[in-house]
Amino acid sequence: MIKYIAPTLTALHSADEIDIESCLKLYDYLIANNIDGIAVFGTSGEFPHIPLTEKKKLIKAASTQITSGTEYVVGTGTMNANETIALSDFAFENGADAVIVVSPYYYGMSDDSIFTYYSKVASEVKGNIYLYNFPDRTSYSIKPHTVLALAREHGNIIGIKDTIPDMGHTVDIIKAVKPEFPDFAVFSAYDNNFVYNILSGGNGCVAILANIAPKLFSNWVKAAKEKDFDTLADIQKKVDRLMDILWIYSPFLSTTKAILVDKGIFAKDQMTFPYLPFPEAKKQELRDFMKDFE
Repeated sequence: MIKYIAPTLTALHSADEIDIESCLKLYDYLIANNIDGIAVFGTSGEFPHIPLTEKKKLIKAASTQITSGTEYVVGTGTMNANETIALSDFAFENGADAVIVVSPYYYGMSDDSIFTYYSKVASEVKGNIYLYNFPDRTSYSIKPHTVLALAREHGNIIGIKDTIPDMGHTVDIIKAVKPEFPDFAVFSAYDNNFVYNILSGGNGCVAILANIAPKLFSNWVKAAKEKDFDTLADIQKKVDRLMDILWIYSPFLSTTKAILVDKGIFAKDQMTFPYLPFPEAKKQELRDFMKDFE
């Protein structure tokens, strides 16, 4: 199984009100360009800052738009396990195929605490779970032996998104888990690691740039499945250049939202508070950069 899942941006009317119509236009755009899955309220979706009532509105609306041929994933991780479980079950009741759960952030956690947290969530939710490892934000990493222990204990833990730029940790997960659980999905979170991931035995990416150039990434998946190494290499070079988008402005979500506004998908590039939209003075430079990826 090789796939690309887009962790989608969240369009907003105001800092705390979701623009559902624009979000649905984005999902249509991704589906039309053959992206394999859509993950609502991942890191790209500004999940820590959006009110629960607004999240529930979009989860419901998305379920009617994301068809059975596209995997529908919802990010449900919070700082509280019971809240995570409740939101996960709400997502499953509204058509989600799986949830992706980042573990509690701010304080560090021991391996035993990580295992205990995910065991509670997996035991109580009514569907499949992707683990979400993001040490830059949580202050700790989910180790490969902990991933294996969780896969052994809970059949509904079906994969992991590993958000580490260096592929070494992701490869260690593949080596630890895949011999015993070959169907356990191991995804990278950085677009430029797609080929490295699949050649190492992983399953692809859950990565942001699919929001702004979905055809490029669905073509990459097609080339991988067909073992078309010339096309894989050509697209790798394009993606390596496209990655520069992530470093133009902070947070990079502002940059990618500005691109979606230019494409006519988002009505505005509103961010959640206190983040600022992409600077008007730099937008022409951004448009010129993106011409190579249309």
